[in-house]
Parts: sequence; C-alpha cells; structure tokens
Amino acid sequence: MSKDDRRSAHILFINEFFWPDVCASAAVLTDHLPLIAEARPNWRITVLAGDRAWDKPGTRWPPAETWRGINIVRVPRGPVRRSLPGRAWGFARFHRAAITAGRVLDRPDVVVSSTAPPLGGGIGVAIAQRHGAALVYKVLDLYPDCAEALGVIRPNGVIARIWRAADTSVMRKSSVVVPIATRIAERIVVTRGIDAARVRAIHDGIDPARVAGGNGDAFRHRHGLTGKFVIQYAGNMGLSHPFESILAAAEALKDDAAVVFQFVGAGPGRAVVERAIREKHLPIQLLDFQPADQLADMLAAADVCLVSQHAALFDHALPHKIYAALAARRRAIFIGNARSEIVDWFRDADRGLHVEQGDSMALIAAIQKLRGDSLAKLKTPIEFTAARAAQAWTALLDGILSKRP
Repeated sequence: MSKDDRRSAHILFINEFFWPDVCASAAVLTDHLPLIAEARPNWRITVLAGDRAWDKPGTRWPPAETWRGINIVRVPRGPVRRSLPGRAWGFARFHRAAITAGRVLDRPDVVVSSTAPPLGGGIGVAIAQRHGAALVYKVLDLYPDCAEALGVIRPNGVIARIWRAADTSVMRKSSVVVPIATRIAERIVVTRGIDAARVRAIHDGIDPARVAGGNGDAFRHRHGLTGKFVIQYAGNMGLSHPFESILAAAEALKDDAAVVFQFVGAGPGRAVVERAIREKHLPIQLLDFQPADQLADMLAAADVCLVSQHAALFDHALPHKIYAALAARRRAIFIGNARSEIVDWFRDADRGLHVEQGDSMALIAAIQKLRGDSLAKLKTPIEFTAARAAQAWTALLDGILSKRP
C-alpha cells in the first residue's frame, strides 16, 4: 500500500490487561502500539482491557483515557486471583463486559483479539460480527493444549474437545491467525487444519530502551548482593515454569557463599520456592514483582538469567521473559525442551545455554561455565524488538485494510 493510498481506519485491540499493567501481554502491547500509532497517524487505535491492576488486586484503572495516542476503554473484571477458580471468574466477568462494551464502540475496521484471557477469541468474534469488521486472532498461549499439558483439564476429555472446537472456530473466522512463535504456528497448521497461508508468526519483543543502562550495582546494594554471583529468575511463577531443577541446583551449591539464587515475582510456584527456603535453608532471595522503573536495574544485577518452561509446552507457548533477558544483553540458561525455538536462537547466535528439565547436574555445569566466562554481555537480537514487532503488525494490518471495501 503506497503512502497516498493509506486511509483512516479504526483498529480495536482486545487484551485483558494494558498499560500501566506490567504483565507480559500488557507490556508488549504497551511497547509496540504507540509505534504503530506513530507510523499510521491516520489510524485510530483503541484498546479494550480490564479495569483491575494485574499485580495489585485493590487497584482499579480509570474506565477511559488516552495514552500516547492510544484510546483505552476499560471494563469491569474481578480482582486478579492466583487460584484457578478465581482466575476463571475474572475471565468470565471480563468476557461478558468486553462483549457488551465492544458492541457499542464506534465501528472498528479490524478487531485484534487474543488469548489473554483464554477463550478471548470469542470476544473478538462477537464484536467483529456485530460491526462487520475483519478479525485477527493473536495466539499468545495455545489453548486448550496448555491446560491439557499442565494437567488442569483431562487430555482430549469433554472440556478439552469443546474448548478446542471453539478455539478452532475462532481461527477459521479470522482473516489471519498470529501466533507469537514459529513453533506455535507450526502446531496450529498441523493440529487445527488451518491453512498455513493464514497463519503468520510475529514475535512480540520489547523496547530495548526499557532494559538498557540499568544500574546493577545499585540494585545489588539495595538487596545485599554486592560481590555475589547472582542467578536470577524473574517473572511469573506459574504452572508452566517448573522449579525442581533450579531448586536442586540451589541445594547443590548452597555451601558456596559467593552464589545467590534470586527469584522475583509471584504465582503458584512461589509457594514451592518458599517451602524450599524454609525446609532446606537454600541460598535463595525471594522478592516481589519490582516496579517497572526498576526492571533495567534488576536485570543488570543478574549474572545469569534463568528461563524455565514445562517440556511439553515447547510448541504451545513462549516465555516472554526471554525477550527481556536478551534485550538487556544478559547471559541466559533455558531449562526446557530441546525442540523449543529458544534453543535454536542460542545455538545460532551463542546467546545462552540450554539444559533439559530434570537435569540439575547439567544446570549446575551450565552455571559454572558461565561463572567462569569473562563475557559480560551478549548481542541484542534485532528481530525481537518492539520496533520490529510494530513494523510487522503495521504491514499485516495494511494488507487487511487494502482488501476491505
């Protein structure tokens, strides 16, 4: 589409959380939507999100505001709960409120719905059909595949079959399905029967400026880590991020006074870490989620960043924390399936090391290898920046709009 042919358009993004929330799906949209708005000033971009803060259940955001050229409409959702019933109730409330609000919004030309929340694609279908808009389905985590792999629902049981049929229906009604990883795209084509021409992987990435120039020494000083070799896990502590191998390595190295394992975040797995600290007296520092303005300092304090993923999820999801570690140019160890594309990135660019889940001895060896490595920083992979994601999304939306009457 030439510059002269670009027309005004209304693009509606639906995501359960958005700025100023700090969860992964909110953070990546926060980074690249303003860049799309700058590239296409004749587009009106609206985000439909929930009104509850992701990490502060008592905080509610305003029902409407404009931020960096993005119109934000927020609808009621329950406080964010970590229990599965609590999360399901929050999803259901947001689902109902978002459809109600979306149907009375100014007519969008394109609706971009996502798997945040799970079954969120149904929200996009309802709103797109109401307005006669094109639908794009962004797949952050592939459901119900993730829930089956984690034992939340019975594999290929009644719930799984109904859920998969509903999700596949959304994909078939979409102009384009946009998974955030190549392996997820491949699985969608094979297991859902979606034409590969309508499946386009776009990695999220982050804005490198958010993690650049961090003062690691200041963060270390604040948390009593000066002079320590810091092995850091930062982010969601969910069911999809097993900690057994990490905790086994921490136990094996607990007599090394120079080594500290640091966990930053929250989720169901936090209780596992707390129990290990209490019962085994492991050298682990456990912190809550840090404010967004301290992200760069926190990452700069890490000698090694750990990224853990359940082995079965290699083509179901992609841990967003890898983007932050790479953008901050920190050395990383990925603990997960060798078939993950993260392993390909490490092998191709020497950005980090890989060990399988359950192999704590290999993890210890990887830690010791990086501990003896004089390399301080790694190159930032340009393909995983917010600017690159914004460019890809702008081109995708241009293509859809060019085919609209």
